[in-house]
Amino acid sequence: MTTAGLLRARPTPAPAPVVEIIEGISFEPAVQRAAGYLLHAGVTFPVLPAAVAEVMALANSPEANFREVDRVVRQDPIVAARVLSVANSPLYRPPSPITSLRVAMLRLGWSILREVLLQAVAEAHLFRNGPRRELAAARLHAIVLAHVHRHVASVVGFDTEHAFVCGLLHDLGRPIILSLLGDAKAPKLEGPQRTALVDALHCKIGEHVAQAWGLPDIVVRVCRDHHSEIDDPATSMNGVSTIAICEALVAGNGFASPPVPDPEAAERQLARLGLPPHELDSLRSTVEVLCREAG
Repeated sequence: MTTAGLLRARPTPAPAPVVEIIEGISFEPAVQRAAGYLLHAGVTFPVLPAAVAEVMALANSPEANFREVDRVVRQDPIVAARVLSVANSPLYRPPSPITSLRVAMLRLGWSILREVLLQAVAEAHLFRNGPRRELAAARLHAIVLAHVHRHVASVVGFDTEHAFVCGLLHDLGRPIILSLLGDAKAPKLEGPQRTALVDALHCKIGEHVAQAWGLPDIVVRVCRDHHSEIDDPATSMNGVSTIAICEALVAGNGFASPPVPDPEAAERQLARLGLPPHELDSLRSTVEVLCREAG
């Protein structure tokens, strides 16, 4: 099967209709009108451009061919530019400035390159349309969570193959909604009204879009459930719960997204790791460094 067909050919159930998302939540009339516009007015949710779908498929494939990666990345100048930019960032500490896309990919190696590709796609195509301040905050949170989640996944033994993308796309619904609300036909909202609506709808809309894009099932579940607090200590680390733990870890560094866990909730999440105090302190220190570098 060709890489271009990976996302399209993946057997994905038809996305559930995006309905009754705000059932039981009371909003003022302006916010209700905007919710109705998003959910019931035939709004078309974005579709991945073909070139971007290929990049996403490659990044989620363990059997990608380097020559094919090079070909696909060069089809999208924005993604290619972001690959170079991210590869030259302090987070990856190249020994000298990288000016060649091919050299950048060779130096990074596949495990890092796939994460750079995913980050480049997200920055180029998800965090571009909408209120600048809100998009910038969503972008920063997503990137920080991606790097922190990859590290936490390695600590707890969660499958690290999808750890980065789970962190990067867990809040997928936020930039999607912000973009849709920026359309000229969308009802106009004040900042606090827009925030309330995004907070209420982003999990379900994120799930809907992740399904439509054929993303891995674990990413779909993370988009849907990442704000659900799991109290059962016997529950295994499964991506959803590790995202919640990461939210608790980054809250102290100012990178959490709403609803920000209060100190008690954060400590309950961290206790689920079962780490002795000195290891938990070490994890906190590593997360602080990752937040500073990713930010």
